Amino acid sequence: MSQPQNPSGDSSGDSSGDSSGEPDPSPVGDDRRGLGRAIGLTALGTLLPGAGLTQTRQRRLGWALLVLALVLGAFVAWRVASSGATKTALSLAAEPDTLRGIAIVAVAGGAVWCASIILTAVLTRPTGPRRGPTVVLAVVAALLVLTVGAGSFKAAQYATITRDTVNEVFKPTLPTPGVSAPGPVVVEGDDPWADTPRVNILLLGSDAGVGRTGTRTDSMIVASIDTKSGRTALISLPRNLERAPLPKKSPLRALYPSGFYGRPTCFSGQDQCLLNAIWTEADQFHANHPESYPGVASPGRGEVRDVISEVTGLRIDNTVVIDLKGFQQLVDAMGGVEVNVKVSGYGAKLPIGGHVDEATGLLRGVTGYFEPGRQHLDGYHALWYARTRAGDDDFFRQDRQRCVVKALVRQVNPTSMLARYPELARIAKDNIFTDIPAEHLSAFVDLIERVKDAPITSIALSPSTGIVSANPDYNLIRKLVRKGINPPKSTPTTTTPAGSSARTQTPTPSPSPTSTPYADC
Repeated sequence: MSQPQNPSGDSSGDSSGDSSGEPDPSPVGDDRRGLGRAIGLTALGTLLPGAGLTQTRQRRLGWALLVLALVLGAFVAWRVASSGATKTALSLAAEPDTLRGIAIVAVAGGAVWCASIILTAVLTRPTGPRRGPTVVLAVVAALLVLTVGAGSFKAAQYATITRDTVNEVFKPTLPTPGVSAPGPVVVEGDDPWADTPRVNILLLGSDAGVGRTGTRTDSMIVASIDTKSGRTALISLPRNLERAPLPKKSPLRALYPSGFYGRPTCFSGQDQCLLNAIWTEADQFHANHPESYPGVASPGRGEVRDVISEVTGLRIDNTVVIDLKGFQQLVDAMGGVEVNVKVSGYGAKLPIGGHVDEATGLLRGVTGYFEPGRQHLDGYHALWYARTRAGDDDFFRQDRQRCVVKALVRQVNPTSMLARYPELARIAKDNIFTDIPAEHLSAFVDLIERVKDAPITSIALSPSTGIVSANPDYNLIRKLVRKGINPPKSTPTTTTPAGSSARTQTPTPSPSPTSTPYADC
């Protein structure tokens, strides 16, 4: 019996094996086979870009996207595994050009990823007369696209914010004429600090603000860091230090030819020639003599740096300045700081706010008192704990400032800081200055990691160490600094011959040059 002829002339027949005479509801190339499968593949494409498309007629595109995503993911995983998540994030933050690339990749990659999710949903959408399953799939796909799009946007936003902040804050500045340019020697290689045994960073707390004339540096701390071990010594400079030595090339020597900052009226009580007033003094001198600091962005800031270098005998490599408002906002953005709050140096509770009335010697404007004990302080209270001197004096305040700095270094939480990163970036741009150039940030990332895992000691320049602010011995100051920044020496163990009754000496650390009531803060 003869076979029926194909009207089209194609004698290949139906290879599907369906002899019912009904049209195949799922012809070759049609991927629409049910709501469950469609949602599953769309979700899979959300977790792994292109994975859902590998089960559709666009499988080649799907495999290309999937392989690209896996390669990129493997590279990120390798970098995190080799350096750690925190260090990797900080390293990226230190590379503005890389951040630009990340922002571009985040936007373009996010767009392609979202498009692949939509395409997966379209190719796998369920068939049939009912619109309900298609609507459900559309809603699910929209939510998944929004999730991926929001993540991509946030990544691009963070990368852009970081790049803008780095470019805004980390700018090199011109050095004061006649003074060697600031900045440590940073080299390429596994250890960027191989040629720099020590870095000295000047931390300045400025009280400039509305209603105040000039800029006073009421907080001056030099962080002297051993780059190999990370061991750090914090050197607090008294704000009321008098007769500060001026560098040989300082323009202020035109006013103070003796080489020391101060005039006779200062020491008779008619004027205040204190260390914290040098910034304003230099700015005023420059205003009257514009040629005095040629090409210098901030004469006051540069003069403070150079004078403190003379005081301590240390080369100041970099400077960081933060105003009081910025400090308060920074502590709040970090989630606060835990400090072992102490009583004043005289045994009384420390006041919150207020000042001493010079006419009566009484406290005015106090809003409360700190209770002793370990507690979590917000930005406002951390600032007042570090700043108040109404309850004791400048020397005890220096101790508290070092305590707060050490607590902040120890308690940095990368996770919480990442969540508030845009706010932190804004605070940095508005309130922080540093002359650390952007190209050195990667090296400083390595240094910060070493500092966090190493001891932090304090060097107090106070009467307890023989320093009197009204008539300081600068040779003694430099001697204390040299002793404080060197690693503690131990007495070597004495080997006792056999049969000897002599005792073996155990290593004994050399005494610290300072001892403060805030040593256990």
